[in-house]
Amino acid sequence: MRSFGLILLSVMSLIAKDYEPNWESLDSRPTPQWYKDAKFGIFIHWGLYSVPAWGPRGSYAEWYLNGLKSGDSTRLKYHEENYGKDFPYRDFIKLFKSEKYEPEKWAELFKEFGAKYIVLTSKHHDGFCLWPSKESDGYNSVEGAAKRDLLGDLNTAVKKSGLKSGFYYSLYEWDHQDYPTNIPKYVNDHMLPQFKDAVQRYKPSIIFSDGEWDQDSQKWRSEEFLAWLYNESSAPQDVVVNDRWGGETRFKHGGYYSTEYDPNSGSVNEEFIQQGWEECRGIGRSFGYNRNERPEDYNTSEELIRLLVDIVSRGGNLLLNIGPKADGTIPKIMVDRLKDIGVWLDKNGEAIYKTTVNRITQSNNGKVKYTLSKDRRSIYAFIEEIPDGNLTLDGIQSTGHERIKLLGTDEEFNWRNRRDKLVIQIPKNINEIVEDSPTYVFEIPVLPYLDKPNVQISEHDGKAEITFISNDSTSELRYTFGNWVVRKGYEKKYSGPFTLNKSTMLNVQAFADGFLSSQVVTVPVNILDESHGLIRQTYEGQWENCDQMLDSDFVEEKTVFSLGLDAAKKNNFGHVFKGMIYIEKRGTYEFQTTSDDGSRLFINGFPVVDNDGLHGRKTISGDIVLKKGLQKFEMQYFERGGQESLDVKWKGSEFEWQEIPAFKFYTTIH
Repeated sequence: MRSFGLILLSVMSLIAKDYEPNWESLDSRPTPQWYKDAKFGIFIHWGLYSVPAWGPRGSYAEWYLNGLKSGDSTRLKYHEENYGKDFPYRDFIKLFKSEKYEPEKWAELFKEFGAKYIVLTSKHHDGFCLWPSKESDGYNSVEGAAKRDLLGDLNTAVKKSGLKSGFYYSLYEWDHQDYPTNIPKYVNDHMLPQFKDAVQRYKPSIIFSDGEWDQDSQKWRSEEFLAWLYNESSAPQDVVVNDRWGGETRFKHGGYYSTEYDPNSGSVNEEFIQQGWEECRGIGRSFGYNRNERPEDYNTSEELIRLLVDIVSRGGNLLLNIGPKADGTIPKIMVDRLKDIGVWLDKNGEAIYKTTVNRITQSNNGKVKYTLSKDRRSIYAFIEEIPDGNLTLDGIQSTGHERIKLLGTDEEFNWRNRRDKLVIQIPKNINEIVEDSPTYVFEIPVLPYLDKPNVQISEHDGKAEITFISNDSTSELRYTFGNWVVRKGYEKKYSGPFTLNKSTMLNVQAFADGFLSSQVVTVPVNILDESHGLIRQTYEGQWENCDQMLDSDFVEEKTVFSLGLDAAKKNNFGHVFKGMIYIEKRGTYEFQTTSDDGSRLFINGFPVVDNDGLHGRKTISGDIVLKKGLQKFEMQYFERGGQESLDVKWKGSEFEWQEIPAFKFYTTIH
């Protein structure tokens, strides 16, 4: 296939390159392909918190110690009634026996369930280790009542079964004598040596870092650790890591992007797809086993299978968590759910594993999801109910003379293309010959599509040098300017580099016989002068909303050319961007902000987007009718602790969602 060269280059870069201890170098490392192909992993939260195994319904049971330390009345009451007011959390080490733990049986079950990788908590925020860590000072499973290396035993069994093995590790601890009073001592003498010991002992294929939000990556020395991991450690060369390495790193630095009970708000994000991303969540609400959860608090098998399909259709992985009991048994409701997923995957796994994102991820008002085979010659359509009559799929066209297959059966179907739709002929007795399934999968033969061309822009002296690079030397590249789509009669054929002396949007597409054309690459050509830009005012403080921020005085004012955050600011700051935005054509425009924490967008004083308040990464949209010409533009944003992020996009009648190009912004009316 035409993309094979790119895959080979990615593999070679993993093998050959030494990485420097800085984010620019570390972020150049591609996420290993095995991880993107795996799609489904099992997360395991198991530790001292599995002894009380309790939290209010809807809460994390593994945060039991945090509740005791922070004065949570519900957990304090439960603890006093069941263990006594003076019973210290650390004494649960005497009750955490794991006497029924069978790692070989676990590994066999995980393989049967269809998982491709396993991630066990080596140490959660309570500081208790599931391996004989020297830095734990005896606070580990080998020196406790369990008297065994729980992490090492599972690591051996999982690898022997042919699955990828890894572990979770919390950077911070709630109950360590040096944290947070002496962070350098904690990191240098405890955390880093302990973390490296686990890597050297168990050679993980995947590392799930956590607890990063409490400090920035410099204080955790994360860049140094990752450079050591990639260059010197005993971990495999294709080791995979997530993005949780400091308060500023999530969705920005490290490895794959990690979401939690929030699969990217149901959207498709090109940056997430390229980097690889993973949704982690429990079968219920809690990660650690919570005896207080009821059957109705758990997702059904059907819901979990459909969740897996949805996430994979958008280029992600699902890391589904189980919480074993303190004795090492896995609750039956969790086993039953995973077993049902495994049965479904046994029939339909080819539509999940090693697939990629189809250009249309869903159709029929979201009722149909899609994945695409790696060779791009088969689309897999996921539907929850097979209709009595014909099945019509919007925006899909089949090809060739093969019939369409229903995975997990011997059934094949005739079909026909009708305009931009595919009509699959369903026999009248289909419900008599096909077993019930949470989701049915049709395999559809299609023409493969071409890779998107690469666009290189070099701007200097008021001009821009434009170069296109195709991944296939036989394809033809065509392009247009502005908001014109690439179609016959409007496009130009690319014959070599060319120069522009005016800002514009550039649209490029690849074509070749026997292939579907590539997706259109739309990029701005920004040729800017002193009239362009926005005035960015920076605030410092702690607020709950943008109005509180605006009641204070800004500490800095400067001209910027994008809606980017000051990289030197980590927590407790805000920005207000002021200026003008140029509208080429009267019409309705949609604007969207994705922010952590609050953001608001005003045009001509009208509140178009209200994404204000304290919250995690959240997307809100709004629309407004604008006339041609310069319009007053103001973007407000604040950050209070934890992660920080701001992404702003717009959409018009002639173009899809995209970042607002810099050449649209002006500091004043000109």
